[in-house]
Amino acid sequence: MSKEEKIDLTINTKGLPCPIPSLRVRLRIRKVPMGGFLKVLTDTPHAFNSIPKFCRNFGHEITSVTEQEDGTVIYIIKRKGKKL
Repeated sequence: MSKEEKIDLTINTKGLPCPIPSLRVRLRIRKVPMGGFLKVLTDTPHAFNSIPKFCRNFGHEITSVTEQEDGTVIYIIKRKGKKL
């Protein structure tokens, strides 16, 4: 994550079964301002495909993906549109 990326909302979907992580991303990104950033923590294997697919389909940008030693993957997603 660069210095210019300020996280507007963080959601923790660790331990949740598929498809809950991607559904939570879909619902919660609406609370992020246009051009803002959503941080998602997940350890659900299916989410590793479904979250990027959701972002591609709706034009959101994954600006970083970090895998931690415990298997948690952290996505930083920029909501499409210009900042308010």
